[in-house]
Amino acid sequence: MKKSHRFMPEWPLPAYIFVPGANPHPKKEGGHSEGQGDPQGDPVDLNHPEKNKLLRYAVDLFNSAYFWESHVYFEALWNAHNRTGPVADFFKGFIKLGAAGVKLTISQDVSAREHFERAKELFLDVKKIEGENFLGFYLPEIISQIDLAFAGELKSFEIYPEWE
Repeated sequence: MKKSHRFMPEWPLPAYIFVPGANPHPKKEGGHSEGQGDPQGDPVDLNHPEKNKLLRYAVDLFNSAYFWESHVYFEALWNAHNRTGPVADFFKGFIKLGAAGVKLTISQDVSAREHFERAKELFLDVKKIEGENFLGFYLPEIISQIDLAFAGELKSFEIYPEWE
């Protein structure tokens, strides 16, 4: 799959990537999401995850380095799955990856490492329960990218599920 592929091209990306200390917090005055509530979502259909618009957009945000913004959408999905069980843990793993991305952006490497470690633990747990392919995502590839990012050998981290 091409690295430029978007899953929800009809939903525009935010006006800027939030970087703490460099631009307004998205929810605060002048922020790109000022006055908007947090996204709310339905649980993902495990047989057709590609139909979930929030998931598709969260992947777009993450792949475009909108790490803080992606975590908001992954968190909506985590909440939709009641924050428990392998599906919720899967989305929590992406929340942690988003946090790691933000921390790397602001050169907080130790904190980023902690988020990477927790994300890897979550994805490994999901893999043990659900297998290597989950919701269209190949978990060994995600885990491999975490290892490379953790070692400082990966400049960009992208996720491309096999949906289409």
